[in-house]
Amino acid sequence: MSYRFTHTAFLLLASSIVLTQNVQATEDAVPMTSTECLQDIDFTAQFLLENDAGIRAQKWTAYPENIQHILNTQKEKAAQVQTVKQCQDIAKPFLQAIRKGHLWLSNQSISESIHESSTPQQDDLVTTKKLSDSTTYIFIPSFGLSIKDQLEKIIKNNQDNLLNAQYIVLDLRKNTGGFDTSAEPLYSILGEAEYWSEVPQIYTSTVTIQAWKELEAGIPDPDSKKMLNQMIKKMESNKNGWIGLMDNKEVSQKISGKDVLSTPQKVVVLIDEDCGSSCEELVKTIRQNPRVVTMGRNTFGALDASNVRDVPMPSKKLSINYATTYVHRRLGQEIDNIGIPPNIKLPMPKDLQAYDDEVKFAQKYLEKNL
Repeated sequence: MSYRFTHTAFLLLASSIVLTQNVQATEDAVPMTSTECLQDIDFTAQFLLENDAGIRAQKWTAYPENIQHILNTQKEKAAQVQTVKQCQDIAKPFLQAIRKGHLWLSNQSISESIHESSTPQQDDLVTTKKLSDSTTYIFIPSFGLSIKDQLEKIIKNNQDNLLNAQYIVLDLRKNTGGFDTSAEPLYSILGEAEYWSEVPQIYTSTVTIQAWKELEAGIPDPDSKKMLNQMIKKMESNKNGWIGLMDNKEVSQKISGKDVLSTPQKVVVLIDEDCGSSCEELVKTIRQNPRVVTMGRNTFGALDASNVRDVPMPSKKLSINYATTYVHRRLGQEIDNIGIPPNIKLPMPKDLQAYDDEVKFAQKYLEKNL
């Protein structure tokens, strides 16, 4: 997802893996005919070839043989469809064969998902714990919109000695992402550092340009509207091509001076296979900080193709959520379908106790400097 220290207007474009898991209970009861489902799947397949930034970056004009085979197989199953949920389940193997994340069918609009994300749920609360006099633990379950306010309050209150701790264990396991801006308060507690990030490129299909126009129309902030208007003009002057979210291919942000609220000696960031999207953006960025050590397992692998928008499909019962941007990373640094490897690899925990013991291992690593 795009770098958002100063370009926060692009927050509203961002969407995450979290949204793909917000399956509504009512979906099981929403009727859908096999004809409607097949029509939606056919629409999806053609739409993605023409509009999805991740696919356009691959320069596909047709699906590779293995993906086309999966598509054909899943389409045969559409004859048994009776509900929206069943159609989503049938489409999922095809979509996941293309890419692990930032690609799904939904009966809920992105704007509705954003509204839900603004209110903290019981399972979306940031928690802290003082592990010892020198080490503080902080668990962040997602980067939903409510997380930023939670983090700001925790930091302001110096909860569990967070600002004075020599060591921090930052637990991002199970964090399925959200919005880059929600993670911004964390940079202030990691000490002085400079972070570099590659700028995403927008694929300027007609549909995506229209999605940006709709985004601009719904933003009240005049500065953000002006910036988006300029971006839309650039897109319209280069239709069916690529333009950068910013003028430079890379941008940097230095955290220094009054922006630094604490300087721990060392920080362990626990990551796993669920850490995706904005979670990966944070990991990719803060691992540039010499105080930070990542520990655990490869992240999910859904970051290169991002900035999701949605478009209604023929049935009007589902929308296709697709990526409008792609980061053309240097060879060997791709993240999609691969993930970000940790500095210190830990085995997959065999049970809950082993999972909890990873926090103890991180604490021991910090305090004993293993």
